[in-house]
Amino acid sequence: MILIADSGSTKCTWILDSPGETRRIRTIGINAIQHTREQIRSVLEQLPALGGVESVYFYGAGCGPALPEASEKLRSELAAKFPKADVHVESDLQAAALALYGRGEGIACILGTGANSCHCRRGEILQNVPPLGYVLGDEGSGAVLGRNLVNGIFKGHIPLREEFLEAHGLTYEEIIRRVYREPYANRFLASFAPFILAHTDRPEIRGMVAASFRDFARRNLSRYPAGLPVSFVGGIAGHFAQLLRETLAEEGYKVEKIVESPAEGLLEYHHGEK
Repeated sequence: MILIADSGSTKCTWILDSPGETRRIRTIGINAIQHTREQIRSVLEQLPALGGVESVYFYGAGCGPALPEASEKLRSELAAKFPKADVHVESDLQAAALALYGRGEGIACILGTGANSCHCRRGEILQNVPPLGYVLGDEGSGAVLGRNLVNGIFKGHIPLREEFLEAHGLTYEEIIRRVYREPYANRFLASFAPFILAHTDRPEIRGMVAASFRDFARRNLSRYPAGLPVSFVGGIAGHFAQLLRETLAEEGYKVEKIVESPAEGLLEYHHGEK
């Protein structure tokens, strides 16, 4: 029996795979960089009793070879939760590579709360343009779209101020406090994605989203070998799929596949089906 976890900063999908049964469980996300041990434990406590787990494969934000201390922190908490299991902790980018291309080759991308990308081949990440997070990078992500929306609204470029504040029950002062004085500002900003999606018929909004996707292509995809297929995982990629395809086509890229979650692809990979 194996347990596969696909975790972003906002939500986590757990798949318990045993002979004759596949069970899916949802919890809030775990980010090994952002979360303390106590916060990680509180998320793990949301899981029901899962006896007989032999292997745990956790793929998440803030994990991976580039972040050994954070990865070990999470691995040790998972090992305490599942003491009889063999525990593996990998990055969410590794999950995207395995889910999108398995043992093939291409450019695997994430557009969710954050953003990332890599050139992968046969499950190995060969090259990664650093995403740099939503302050310095993460072009095309939910956090950056939310940041740009707030910027445009309060600087007067996007004439939807009253609609936005009413839809979210916010004030200017509360937005500033939530972004600069409270944790998880990236999640807060990404929470505005449904509002953005609902208003993509507005030229100001559509142009803002397309510009961020264009930045993703020019600052990230352009650094990889030309001619490789490009695919995406993540909620932003899934919900804005048509505009993403159109914008990248204008930049010379053909998007091969878009899925909101890598979970099913990971299950196929661990079954040896891709």
